[in-house]
Amino acid sequence: MKAKLKLFIIAGVAVLIQGMFNPLLAQEQEKKDPRIQVEDNKVRIWLLNSERSQLSIKIYDERRNIITKVNLGDGITVGKILDFNGSEKGYYRLVVFEGKEVLFQDKIKLGSA
Repeated sequence: MKAKLKLFIIAGVAVLIQGMFNPLLAQEQEKKDPRIQVEDNKVRIWLLNSERSQLSIKIYDERRNIITKVNLGDGITVGKILDFNGSEKGYYRLVVFEGKEVLFQDKIKLGSA
């Protein structure tokens, strides 16, 4: 009986963890990151680049296809506004690169079509 209870608890925890990491099941959480703002299907990215590294961003769809790739440059402050009006509704992964290293990544919800 104890073994069945342990197995049931482990299975329940596994389902909860899967739900937290699955973008289709995850609850949309409001995030307040001053570097990334998503509003009206526009993504605004503003970064302080004190080391003057080469920065770029890539946005991936749910199937992990790159849909946008932008070079931000190596200025002290870099920024970009990307318009996603007319794109397919869904969750996207935004990744900021410093050279080839991932500096920051986040899941965002975009699209109007």
